[in-house]
Amino acid sequence: MRPKHSLNHNIKSVPLVLTGNRGEVNVVAGRKGSGKTAIFFQVRDAFRTDKSAIITDLKPESHQLSQFREELLKIVEVGAYDHTLAAFWYFVVLSEILLTMRHNFDFQSKFDSRALGRLQEADRWLEEFNVDQTGDFTTRINRLGSFILQEIEAAKGHRQKISADFLTNVIFRGGITQLKKFLLENTTGNDHFVLLFDNIDKGWPTNGVHEFDVRLVRLLIETLDKIKRDFSAASRDFMSVVFLRNDIYEMLVDKTPDRGKAGQVRIDWTDRAKLKQVIFRRLQASSKSKGESFDKVWQTFFVRNVDNKDSFEFFVDHCLMRPRFLINIIENAISNAVNRGHAKVDETDCIDAVRQHSLYLVDDFGYEIRDVSGLSAELLYSLVGVEKIMEESQFLSRFIHDGMNAEEAEKAFSLMLWYGVIGIHDRNGNERFIYDYEYNMKRLEAERRLLGDEAKYVTNAALHVALQS
Repeated sequence: MRPKHSLNHNIKSVPLVLTGNRGEVNVVAGRKGSGKTAIFFQVRDAFRTDKSAIITDLKPESHQLSQFREELLKIVEVGAYDHTLAAFWYFVVLSEILLTMRHNFDFQSKFDSRALGRLQEADRWLEEFNVDQTGDFTTRINRLGSFILQEIEAAKGHRQKISADFLTNVIFRGGITQLKKFLLENTTGNDHFVLLFDNIDKGWPTNGVHEFDVRLVRLLIETLDKIKRDFSAASRDFMSVVFLRNDIYEMLVDKTPDRGKAGQVRIDWTDRAKLKQVIFRRLQASSKSKGESFDKVWQTFFVRNVDNKDSFEFFVDHCLMRPRFLINIIENAISNAVNRGHAKVDETDCIDAVRQHSLYLVDDFGYEIRDVSGLSAELLYSLVGVEKIMEESQFLSRFIHDGMNAEEAEKAFSLMLWYGVIGIHDRNGNERFIYDYEYNMKRLEAERRLLGDEAKYVTNAALHVALQS
């Protein structure tokens, strides 16, 4: 009954990968579970087939970037301005590219004596600028932060003024000019640099996203654009893509003067038919079914209806329109069926899979909201036992009862609308969530104003399953 391969089999997001490959996109933004990381790996793997591409992929995942953030905050506290932090990013990017090239030289040196000389020179520069080859990305940027702080302390000991220019010069002495020269001298106009950066927001504190965090991302993107211009002046192609949560990107856009400057792709999902295609392709790859319809392949493994509704649509109703969540629910259902000895995923397997995922979401969403807002991670537990449809005042009273003040309760309600935890129950009895408005919060707010005092709000089925008594 179980497909031969996991449903996690990769499906290529061809249009997005090709757009990224043309270098027209430098930000990919999407909500958690929308597929950013899948695109990260697909773009990286697509470039790996190109021998002229120098690919640097930064995806700190096994460790957090909080220490890095704290080091930079210390630098800011002693007077660093934007161009100082931009210089910091510039050095970080160049040193990571150097490490990539060093790895390439190491491989080439086994059959090319010229590469051996380049390898030795790369090692010399890495040692000169105190870039640790054996550590991870976080270790390296933490060491750079510590180096700058040591220079500051030394300057204070000599009663030297700690100006923004002084801090910038410290970083440049760390090797920007020399590193750039080495990179350009050891490549040709036929080579092109590719930098992919994911998970930068994973190291942010649990008490909410600070203005400094948004500023840090903005300066990273601006620095990458400057590197692109600098390399272009030397006839070298450089492209970069930063992968961000959509909520962070929206905060970034709000605080960026030139809002249209960064090419960006948003990958939030609104179309059920596209979600069906994602699952259809995975099922085809897993079962090696070719030329058969979705319904035929689906019903090979899953019961036709659940709770008097098409079983696939039942799953979609509980996934918040996020592919990863949909895949998790389906895999939960398959696991339930296998563990219970069922030849086919039946109705109880599906219902229990939705309940299992709903319980996970109540916990997971609490942490996601906390990380952005600073509100309690226990926020969603305030809604245990609520009716599915309620007035705004009823939601607010729940939050206040659990210890929030009025301002925090309003903030919590607004965030839940943004995340799709809560939606509008319109005059026709339809449930409308933010993804029904193309993730446009202004459009949803306009609908709220139109409904006025008659507005009713509905808890998304994806979470209400776990919240109901």
